[in-house]
Amino acid sequence: MAKLFATQLLSLQTAFSDLKRQALEQPFLLAGTPGTVTTRTVSGSDFFYRQFYASTGAKAAEYIGSVTDPRAAARAGQIREQIEVANATLEIARMLARAGYHRVDARTDAILAGLANNGFFRAGGVLVGSHAYGAILNELGARTAAYATEHVDLARDRPLDLPPGRSFEQMLADSKIALHPVPQDRKKPSTSFKPPGADRLRVDLLVPTAKRTITVLEVRDLGAHATGLPYFRYLLQGPVESVVLGRGAVVPVNVPRPERYAWHKMLVSELRDRASDKKTKDVEQASVLFAILAEREPGALDAAWDDLPRGARKPTRVAAERVRARLEGAGHARAGQLLRELVGRSSVRRL
Repeated sequence: MAKLFATQLLSLQTAFSDLKRQALEQPFLLAGTPGTVTTRTVSGSDFFYRQFYASTGAKAAEYIGSVTDPRAAARAGQIREQIEVANATLEIARMLARAGYHRVDARTDAILAGLANNGFFRAGGVLVGSHAYGAILNELGARTAAYATEHVDLARDRPLDLPPGRSFEQMLADSKIALHPVPQDRKKPSTSFKPPGADRLRVDLLVPTAKRTITVLEVRDLGAHATGLPYFRYLLQGPVESVVLGRGAVVPVNVPRPERYAWHKMLVSELRDRASDKKTKDVEQASVLFAILAEREPGALDAAWDDLPRGARKPTRVAAERVRARLEGAGHARAGQLLRELVGRSSVRRL
């Protein structure tokens, strides 16, 4: 009987912790691969450039400045130092990925790095969705089946204190990927961004709403609009620092607490349209995290259940039956029993 997860070796967990520390200390991130700093002679004058490969795989060059400009020389030195750091962290990231740690594709890496350089995560922005799930699993040192997604889901639960003048769309442009607003409803502002044509890559901006239905809300601090989701504030409370293993960088981000992610996925699976193909993925992610936390942090699951809004209890209980069946079918009987006990009792706290 195949279990839902396996625990990574302690040596790998230690390597991940060290990598996370190094990544969180980075002063900035580089777009694309680390590359090299070179000089070019143009019309008899020498200039600093960084040569690298963009997230699309194309060769690219970033102008730094004249070799006679002290500020450009200092910047070139900083970039050389960051190239060294990036190469060292990516070597560890590749090793961890070979051992089953989750690693994102180059374009997702570039999008997250661009947002990080603009202070989005430092100000409190949160990565959610399947890429957050992968980061959470890495944090927990759990090896699971690979997941596939071309959606990058970003969120915030309060206005972010960011320098004025840059919109969310402008931050995305730093990824060097052509991401354009795409309204889901022609009568409402766009809350999503994607490349032209049939490309499946999509970036969604999400925020909580007090309403019980999905809506579109203005997000003035980001110069954008976002999809407002019911019960979403529950997921975003108390996010934790993490890192995303990328192809060109190891990106510092914030992700939801794993216990809240598990309960929220149960809730969302029941709130989705019955025909949605995402329901199965929701149940699977909730099951995996519940299995891990039932062994390691059952008290966290207990407290997170108590904090679930009262109006979300009924749909979560319905979804919990599907999760319990998945747990017990995979040999996690103790986790299934814990789930039954938690959803079978009343709350003592309320948001």
